[in-house]
Parts: sequence; structure tokens; C-alpha cells
Amino acid sequence: MKNELVILPVIENLTIIAEFLQEKIKENHLTSRKAWELLLVTDEICSHIIQFRKYDSTMGKMRIQWEGFPDKVVVTIETSGIPYNPLELNSIDNAKEEEEEALGGMGIHLIKQMIDEITYTRTSNSNILKITKLKRLRRNKANNK
Repeated sequence: MKNELVILPVIENLTIIAEFLQEKIKENHLTSRKAWELLLVTDEICSHIIQFRKYDSTMGKMRIQWEGFPDKVVVTIETSGIPYNPLELNSIDNAKEEEEEALGGMGIHLIKQMIDEITYTRTSNSNILKITKLKRLRRNKANNK
């Protein structure tokens, strides 16, 4: 299977994205916990992008790229169109407002807790989100004292 998937950003394609990632996860031997977190986070981000599409008629296809390394995996999600950074969602300090914002989804603050690194860049006409998941467990800094 290729390391790249190019599809229309529509809700019906979330299953295709999940199947693509599950195959890559098996090939790269991620633990079930890390696999679950990566699938959940990717689904959440892709859902946000798909929802945003109703505001951006210029958005083209969504490209999802998988890179497997000995110590980590990197999933890149790229779309064309107007600038849109899903990481800026749910940055409200008020807990009640944040809870209301997150209804129907797990929220960007939880995504950031499940992933080792996530970055957004804007290049030319593209929105690029890179999700990095380490294969090994991180040691808790409190335990290293």
C-alpha cells in the first residue's frame, strides 16, 4: 500500500482515512494504545477540516501522508484553500465555554495531550498539519528527579 492517500474532504471519507491509517499502523507495529490515540486524533482533525470546508469553497482534495521511522510515525494532513489552523480551536480559558465548543468532539486541547508533537504550517496555498507519535513510551519528567 502507498504511503499517501488523496481524497475529497467529505464526511463519508473518514472511513477510508481510518482504513488507510490502520494498515500503516499494522505495518509499523504501533501498540494498541498508541494506534487508538493516533486514529482518534486523526479522525478529530479531519472532521474539523471537513466541517470547515463549508466555509471554504476553494478547498481542494485532502492529502494524508504516512512516514514511518524506527522511533516514531508522522502523519501529514494537507489541504489547499484559505488559511485554516484547527489547532487554534478551543483556546478559550473559560471552562464552560470550552466545554460547549467541544460538544460533538474531543477538543483540540485533548488532541495535544494524546500526540507527542503537532504543528501547523501554511505554505503557498496549503494548510499543512504534521502529527508525530513516538513509538516508545515517554518517561514522566517527575520520575527522572
